[in-house]
Amino acid sequence: MPIDARSHPKSKSRSALDSVRPYKWRIGLTYALTFLEDLLELSYPWATGLAIDGLIAHEFHHALPIVFAWAGRATIGCFRQMYDTRVYTQVYNDIVEDTIIRQRSAGIEATSVAARSAMSREFVTFFEIDVPVVITSLIHIFGSAIILFWYDFTIGGLAALLFIPVYLVNKVYVRVTTLLNHGLNDQLEKEVGYIEHYRRDEVRAHFTAVRMWRVKLSDASAFNWTIIEILSIFVFIAILLRATVLPDNEAGDIFAILVYVWRLMEGLDHVPTIVQQLTRLRDISIRIGQGASLEDVSEVLEETEPDEKPL
Repeated sequence: MPIDARSHPKSKSRSALDSVRPYKWRIGLTYALTFLEDLLELSYPWATGLAIDGLIAHEFHHALPIVFAWAGRATIGCFRQMYDTRVYTQVYNDIVEDTIIRQRSAGIEATSVAARSAMSREFVTFFEIDVPVVITSLIHIFGSAIILFWYDFTIGGLAALLFIPVYLVNKVYVRVTTLLNHGLNDQLEKEVGYIEHYRRDEVRAHFTAVRMWRVKLSDASAFNWTIIEILSIFVFIAILLRATVLPDNEAGDIFAILVYVWRLMEGLDHVPTIVQQLTRLRDISIRIGQGASLEDVSEVLEETEPDEKPL
């Protein structure tokens, strides 16, 4: 029997985002720390190249920048990882509690609510894991490209050429993963019902369908990644040839250029995963937010007060 909505008069006015907003400053701090970590890590190739050239010339003080950058990143990273866990476990508790109360108050079946409560973990994981990955990837991609332009305009231009096919391929990939994630989540919402009835043929058919959706998502990601990897090979060879013929480049400069190219390509490798997670999150957030009226949804889009507390 659905929970009596009268005992939760505000249950329809919240969504997953409402439970996140009271923590926006603390979540923002985790992202700021991640940004600092990534900036320090971005300096590694330059600092290492400087150290190589300095040590060859017996100028040992040139090794200090890499030591300071590494130590600083380790210190910030240690604090940030401990802080993250404390923030995001509380956010998850707020979202899953509110999802259960609000949707059961709205008369949604317990099986669907149970599945959506499990999906709430992925919603929080997006903020905890995926957003920092996005930040890191953007810094690796655009930060490395800017530094490569600083070393040599031609090398920077060759690296930037990769952005065009990445954009075009992922424009199609967004549409594909949106459809596939919707189908997967539809199937997952039925899982509790199949477990409740525990009929062997239904259970087998359900998990076969879940496997099919996951395989399709994996195949689409693999094709995306492979296309970019093949193009990256040609760009890397062209940059390698260019770096070795530059007249003023020293060993440390060539090392730094190649590492920045690897960093940029490493960031591009994460794009299919990021796009897939974003489309999955969008579908999950819609499901978690069900049970609210159109007026309630419009209120969610407005800015809330910083001291607002979760229900």
